[in-house]
Amino acid sequence: MYTSLISPNAERVRSKRKPQAAAAYQSESALRIINRVELETGDMSLRPSLHFTPGVVDRIERQLALGCSVIVDSNLIYTGLNRELAAGLPVQMECFMDDPRVVSLAAQKRITRAEVAIEQALSVKGPKLIVIGSAPMALNRLLQLNQHSPLHEVVIIAAATGFASIVELKEQLWESGLPCIVMRGRRGGAGAAIAVANALLADAAAHQP
Repeated sequence: MYTSLISPNAERVRSKRKPQAAAAYQSESALRIINRVELETGDMSLRPSLHFTPGVVDRIERQLALGCSVIVDSNLIYTGLNRELAAGLPVQMECFMDDPRVVSLAAQKRITRAEVAIEQALSVKGPKLIVIGSAPMALNRLLQLNQHSPLHEVVIIAAATGFASIVELKEQLWESGLPCIVMRGRRGGAGAAIAVANALLADAAAHQP
């Protein structure tokens, strides 16, 4: 059984990146994404929760333009991705939650499908944009794997909510050094994750030659 990475020092961790968060938040590319998220959701209250590691939007959009996999943690998010925008980009969309191998292995190990699905996601070759909006255990497992062996070619959108531990998990992602967009605090959910992913697809499509 996998254990949680939640640390007793979560309150101390929560404050570490405040200066970096403010700097990233003010970037032109980050503000473009925030504006698109607000347009898609009609929710102006999400703005303070969205934080971007430096350069992450430009990195994601390079990956979307050159070719990458967009891997999500639920079928709800998978169906919510804008296929019209994605059609103009060399991207492959994946959700492994109902993959028979994932279902079987989760039953054998007696763990969640989300944990196995994130391992399947990381086995995909090439750059990956991983969108976590429904399954906190997917984020927990991803952080465990990164702690064991630093992940490469991975960018994460983390907007999951619901579990009591998710606030701390999102803070640990923010502190992990992985390139990410995080909806910090208790805000988030599948709808927010879809909005962020679609905003990135729209921005990348708009900058296509």
